[in-house]
Amino acid sequence: MKLDEKLVRLRKEKGLTQLELAEVVKVSRQAVSKWESGGGMPSTENLRGLSELYGVPVDYLLNDNAEKGTEDRKDSSEEGQKKRVAIKIGLVVLALVIAVLAWYMSFKNNKGNYFSVENMVGEEMVAQPDGSFSVGW
Repeated sequence: MKLDEKLVRLRKEKGLTQLELAEVVKVSRQAVSKWESGGGMPSTENLRGLSELYGVPVDYLLNDNAEKGTEDRKDSSEEGQKKRVAIKIGLVVLALVIAVLAWYMSFKNNKGNYFSVENMVGEEMVAQPDGSFSVGW
């Protein structure tokens, strides 16, 4: 579907007249008529405004091969943004869980000690009366 056909369909779905749309986008009614008849194309700024008004991506307006129903064109909206934020939060939580598990496994492998006796090769350990150890290098 071409841009002019999409503009007519989207305007009618919103229940707007050409004059009402022109007032919202801050252009003349003749400009809207020109866009919808294929005699001209909206500026980049106007395309962005139409995109926001209709809740569709600018790419949808410009791509003649894009055939989507109006229900499917919400990805650039607030709903799409909320999904992206939720995914980012989920990834951060997952990374934290993995980091905690890695720390726990390393702590568990050392049997609660940060320095393992098995790793001290050739050092002399002497038990002290208070229950601590001293290591001779």
